[in-house]
Amino acid sequence: MQDGRQDKTPTGGKRRQRRKDARPAEIIAAAMELWKDKGFAATRLEDVARGAGVAKGTIYLYFASKEALFEAAVEDRVIGNMDRARQAADLLDGPTEDVLLAFFERIRSEMVEGGSFIFLKVLLAEGHRFPDLVARYEANVLRRGFDTVQGILRRGVARGDLRPEAADVDPRLVMAPAMMLSLWGTVFQGVPVPDVHLLLRQHVTLLLGSLGRD
Repeated sequence: MQDGRQDKTPTGGKRRQRRKDARPAEIIAAAMELWKDKGFAATRLEDVARGAGVAKGTIYLYFASKEALFEAAVEDRVIGNMDRARQAADLLDGPTEDVLLAFFERIRSEMVEGGSFIFLKVLLAEGHRFPDLVARYEANVLRRGFDTVQGILRRGVARGDLRPEAADVDPRLVMAPAMMLSLWGTVFQGVPVPDVHLLLRQHVTLLLGSLGRD
């Protein structure tokens, strides 16, 4: 008969493995909280380690630098969601107005409830100091959103919802107001938060009014 220590070893080993597997997510979560409150430049890896409850050296087992941690956080929290948002838009088979609104609402939900606004907040405030992070965010995140919007506009032209010139509209003109509305409460702290759902609907109405067929 095995003694108690032998019986507990496999269970303890599994717990340690689960803890090890969870560490990257815990480190990312701790970093995002600090970036939200202190900014990127002022946050040290020592602070992140303390927030995650690990030794500083543990961070380097998963992330080579603070910049690498930022990029990994973007990959973990944003890129997959952007890809799913595009897939959802591709699957919708309704009017262009409904597809645009559903996409904007999904992005708003991810940025606000999901906490992804933290990345844009950092880049807006400190991007001039970290141009490589800005460039990678534009290529890996914003570009995904722009491509999705462009696809929705082209689909709208093909459906007959939009005039042909809508296919050539710069998607940044379409995305920017929706992104600003989603960031309002974090950029303009202390200023009353607007009814974002209502304003997104009004934004889509204006778009369709200028791009839609008569």
